Amino acid sequence: MTSLALDGIGKSYGRKVVLADVSHTFTPGLTLLTGPSGAGKSTLLRLIATAERPTRGALSWNGAKLPGARQQLRRVLGYAPQAVDLPEDLTAREFAMHIAALKGLSLSAADRQFGAITDAIGLHADINNRIASFSGGMRRRLIFAQAMLGAPEVLALDEPTAELDSETARKLGALILERAQSAIVMMTTHLADELAPHARATLRVSDGAVA
Repeated sequence: MTSLALDGIGKSYGRKVVLADVSHTFTPGLTLLTGPSGAGKSTLLRLIATAERPTRGALSWNGAKLPGARQQLRRVLGYAPQAVDLPEDLTAREFAMHIAALKGLSLSAADRQFGAITDAIGLHADINNRIASFSGGMRRRLIFAQAMLGAPEVLALDEPTAELDSETARKLGALILERAQSAIVMMTTHLADELAPHARATLRVSDGAVA
């Protein structure tokens, strides 16, 4: 079975310990990450998304340890961070195709998929507009859409429904649950109570520990 394993993962910034000795194996399905602000949830997702390297411990993708397996994981990874500097001068479509190229996806297939995703979440009418004109909620939907390109086997989502109205948040939730039927999906969200009945697991992150 597809798996992403954390073995004694720790992350420190100087003397500040953010995560300590985190061990868990993720398998297909939805895993919710809960806990207070500043507990280390976003840091954990950045480590899983290979945006940062752990200070100690190791990640393994299907039994192969990183960093050796980093490229294999990145090819099947979708990541939607909570905050990201988007290229203001590009249109949403241009940005999405840039991400698709970085992932090594077929651009024609990615373009069709991007159209379908943005149509489902109410962004399609604006995909040829420059990102500079986008509101916070539109940017959030764009970040989510690019993470979904290529039907990723591992999906790391950091508050993907932030700044969205309840109807749009539900639409994103439906797409997330659909992807979680076959993929490893990890997310932080203020909709944790609503999604909990559909989750394989709920992990609480507190004081650098995960339980």
